[in-house]
Amino acid sequence: MSGTSGTYLGMPAFPAAAREAVGNETLRRNLRHATHTIRDKRAKAVAELDDWEQLRAAGKDVKDRTLRHLDHYLVQLEESVTAAGGTVHWAADAEEANRIVTGLVKAAVGDGTREHEVVKVKSMATQEIGLNEALEAEGIRAYETDLAELIVQLGDDRPSHILVPAIHRNRGEIRDIFEREMGSWGRAPPRG
Repeated sequence: MSGTSGTYLGMPAFPAAAREAVGNETLRRNLRHATHTIRDKRAKAVAELDDWEQLRAAGKDVKDRTLRHLDHYLVQLEESVTAAGGTVHWAADAEEANRIVTGLVKAAVGDGTREHEVVKVKSMATQEIGLNEALEAEGIRAYETDLAELIVQLGDDRPSHILVPAIHRNRGEIRDIFEREMGSWGRAPPRG
């Protein structure tokens, strides 16, 4: 990818994004505070376990083994879901995944008498494929259930961390986002 094109859903290339972020003192302060807090809590939790390193190594082994045999586990998952009466949809890429999901939502609303809304759970995969944007393009509003994802969504933002999506925001910024956005959140726009 070229130095000027984005790497993720229209975001600027890393060098440009990094230059802007480094110059943002509020962002730097927010991340410094959050990082120190998270590291301190992690250190306290790790100190409670005598066998932390062995547990960590065992977890890494499980992850690596699972990834080596992912095809096998996916087949097992599909068999289990199907046996329980569910349907598994496979997509080759983001466009196909978005097409499948929007098709399922449209099928669920049927004749159009119901609102075109969905409730989502936290998923970096849906961020990576641009599902909210794909749904919106089809007239479907997605509502996030995870608090951090909701903060990101209400702030018309992008997640900045896989586990802590709103780590780049401080309490004051979050308060301002809620005050500005929550009054109309979840309400259909007035019909003309």
